[in-house]
Amino acid sequence: MSNPTVILNGDQVYCDELIRENARLTIQHEADRLTLEQMRKQCVSSEECTAKVAEAYARADKAKRDTEALNSKLRQAVADLHFVMAGGDACKVCAVKCAFGEGNCKPVWRGEDGADL
Repeated sequence: MSNPTVILNGDQVYCDELIRENARLTIQHEADRLTLEQMRKQCVSSEECTAKVAEAYARADKAKRDTEALNSKLRQAVADLHFVMAGGDACKVCAVKCAFGEGNCKPVWRGEDGADL
């Protein structure tokens, strides 16, 4: 296409201005669309991150409760062991009641169930 040199009248100047404005607005529209798309992706990503953080907090809270329960059992077992080692009667901490000295004592410490192990 050649660029003819023409003296433009008022209507042609107006049309050229409209073409330039249309091109500028088209570019701005595309930039806005891309910005909006990026913001939507960030929003979805942010919501996913929020959900994952909430899930991680829930797992951490459950792990904390489980740890506290296990620590409680461990403290009780250590206390029972100290009691027995200090000369205390093992039958007082044993869950199985038997006649002392029969030889068939099978201690099962309190707090220990097959389901808990």
